[in-house]
Amino acid sequence: MSNNKKKILKNKYFKMAYNEMNKSVHPTRFGAVLVLKNGKVYSSHNKDSKTHPYLKKHYPFYAVSMHAELSVLLSVNAYRFGDDTKNSTMYVYREDKHNIIKPARPCPYCMEIIRDAGVKKLVYTYWDGYRVEYV
Repeated sequence: MSNNKKKILKNKYFKMAYNEMNKSVHPTRFGAVLVLKNGKVYSSHNKDSKTHPYLKKHYPFYAVSMHAELSVLLSVNAYRFGDDTKNSTMYVYREDKHNIIKPARPCPYCMEIIRDAGVKKLVYTYWDGYRVEYV
């Protein structure tokens, strides 16, 4: 395991995103974790859900899976628990099939959804470690 990977996985949220990523069956594996302002944590990975209405609404291309970022935002239970995605932080982790860390910056369509959801901070893996963006 590389030093960058060890350093990244010391962060508990990246570790959760890594575990989610390992559940993905796609060649391009992503895991995402959303940390709400109240401290509640949601996690998900890119899923084999090609027919979800949000895919047709937000992605102008044929999506081969539901992106991890959208999947985690859809898992937030706002109606039942009153959870709010405003001012939250999202962690996104990606590796290739050789277990090498890859850039995981969300696609432009996921970025739009992330902004609309009110996520404040985005932390994602990159070639040499990770990047932090304020949305």
